[in-house]
Amino acid sequence: MEENISLRGESGRIRTIITNAVYGSATQVCNSTIYINLVDNKKPTDVLGCTIKGAQIKDCSFEKIMDRTVTVRVNGVFEVHVWYEAGGDTYVAKNNAKFSEIVPVKCLGGESYRNKKILAWISQQPTSLGASVVNKSGTPTISVQIEYGLGVEVMGEAMLNVISYQQEAAQDSPDEEIIMNTLEVFNVDTETEDDD
Repeated sequence: MEENISLRGESGRIRTIITNAVYGSATQVCNSTIYINLVDNKKPTDVLGCTIKGAQIKDCSFEKIMDRTVTVRVNGVFEVHVWYEAGGDTYVAKNNAKFSEIVPVKCLGGESYRNKKILAWISQQPTSLGASVVNKSGTPTISVQIEYGLGVEVMGEAMLNVISYQQEAAQDSPDEEIIMNTLEVFNVDTETEDDD
């Protein structure tokens, strides 16, 4: 059923809505190599196994904010446990490894954020791609190749202008309103950015 609706410019009202919006998101697969230095002068001859656990993100921050891209630095830690053989015996070595990765995020209006925030998470738990005994500076050392994934969302406060008009229709109440489906997003506090 169609209705003839006339919109009167003089009765229109502009309302401002403040809401949190996701400006962009990204995931990234990261690779790193860590070296485990053994104590008590043990000389490993073989790596028997490796496990990684306790991965967590410690903090994240904006590195650079451009018009269409934001780069986010994500810092975190995880534990690496390695079982190895040395002198005919089996030993376990533990290493608390840190990571620091830069994740580029394609965004809408990178510099127009207000109260900008970062949500970061581990999208793929760290796994070992391989562990071996290597000669580093003349000392047998255990090398572990690790792969993990990071996810990032950039959020900010957005202001929307919504124009509303009263509906003129004989069968409807004169107080009933129509909210137009044309929304205009505008920049707020572009010169005073909050640093997270």
